[in-house]
Amino acid sequence: APPPWGGAGGMTTEGVRFLVTGFGKFPGVPANPTEVLVNGLRGNHSASSPNQEDQEATNSGNQNHVGPNLVSCEVLKVSARTVEDHLGELEVLVSSGHGGGEAKAASSSYVVVHFGVDVCARTFKLEKRAVNEANFRLPDEDGFQPRCAPVCPDAGDDLTSCLHTKLDVDRISAQLREDGFDCQVSMDAGRYVCNYTYFASLKRFEKTSGLYSLFVHVPSFNAIDAETQAAFVQR
Repeated sequence: APPPWGGAGGMTTEGVRFLVTGFGKFPGVPANPTEVLVNGLRGNHSASSPNQEDQEATNSGNQNHVGPNLVSCEVLKVSARTVEDHLGELEVLVSSGHGGGEAKAASSSYVVVHFGVDVCARTFKLEKRAVNEANFRLPDEDGFQPRCAPVCPDAGDDLTSCLHTKLDVDRISAQLREDGFDCQVSMDAGRYVCNYTYFASLKRFEKTSGLYSLFVHVPSFNAIDAETQAAFVQR
């Protein structure tokens, strides 16, 4: 499948299916804005009139399917193990065509969009890369706190090695700025669960044709109000 947003006419979601994650609370952030944003996204799509495809997905047992192009929309515990488990579930979901069979999976592009909060940010940030280093300044919600360890040991023990998204984030960011959103490209997703999630996602899906990962950092609602952030997430 061709990469999404790869044509000459700007961004389009035609033929693109999205799998979205946000996060819950973690130390220092008792209320995570991405929990509100992702739950709102799910609510908006669930409220749409169901079509035949949605009904087939529901009948097949895929209760996460919430719209024609929003396949999965979940708020995750801020936990490395929860992230790994969910990425495995997404891999199965995509390979099965989420109820539509392998032919549908092969004909679609899938984008896994991970949303996380950067409480120090004043803008939206599209992360271009992730680093194979887990160096948690605080334990995750399961008490896991790796220090200077690889995210994926099978990717080697070089903690400076990076994986880059296959999406053209410079072009996407430029389009979002044209749409009125204060958005920039970032080269540093930190070394906590956000970076862990991004590297693990990029590594798991790097050889899967038509499957793309992107991590997006949003600021607090004090920096950019909830209504504007909800519109950004929807876009």
